[in-house]
Amino acid sequence: MGQVNVNTPGDGDGRGSGAGFLVGILVAIVVIILLVYFLVFNKPSGGTITPTNTVPSAVVLHLYG
Repeated sequence: MGQVNVNTPGDGDGRGSGAGFLVGILVAIVVIILLVYFLVFNKPSGGTITPTNTVPSAVVLHLYG
């Protein structure tokens, strides 16, 4: 039985997996940069939270009740 080479050297465009590998590395770098920014450098705004009072207090109920 003879050997049959299915993948001949002329097949494909010659790039191999180099382009996909580089795109994967670039995406990983962008994800790491975003994680570092949001976890380390993104400080909370420190804004004040004003509570909304939806239940009338006892004084309001007494005045208008």
